[in-house]
Amino acid sequence: MYGTQSKRDLSLEFQSQIPILRPSIHARRANLTVKFQDLYGFTVEGNVDDVNVLNEVREKVRKQGRVWWALEASKGANWYLQPSIAEGIALKSSLKFSSLANAITLKRLIRKGIPPVLRPKVWFSLSGAAKKKSTVPDSYYNDLTKAVEGKVTPATRQIDHVNLLVKHIM
Repeated sequence: MYGTQSKRDLSLEFQSQIPILRPSIHARRANLTVKFQDLYGFTVEGNVDDVNVLNEVREKVRKQGRVWWALEASKGANWYLQPSIAEGIALKSSLKFSSLANAITLKRLIRKGIPPVLRPKVWFSLSGAAKKKSTVPDSYYNDLTKAVEGKVTPATRQIDHVNLLVKHIM
């Protein structure tokens, strides 16, 4: 009874005493459907694993946001809106070293993710929309929409096609 037993014998003996639970807690939890809010505030349904993945993504977004806010604190507010930096992403040849370093930093940060709070401002600047807006009259957007009103263009065909698909799915 108390003779010497190998580790293998002991582990087999203990394993036989442990009840096997089926289905596992993990499997039951994975089948459990819950409602939760995604990153953009929409209520969606998914299983508990989806919620866990979303929480991991939220934590990554929070960490990346801290990196952005630290740069805001060190370089000044709206440092990424400076024209030399925004243009540096596309055109590096005529930039000073400091602007080039800022452009590289900005590019790296964009690849890792822009915090949701800053996205509209950053993309407005980097897309060239800010520059375009400053060089055209205030009525520019209205003039564009009036010019294509009632006309079929490739863009309106695509938009109408998407609208038809959405209506068909619903």
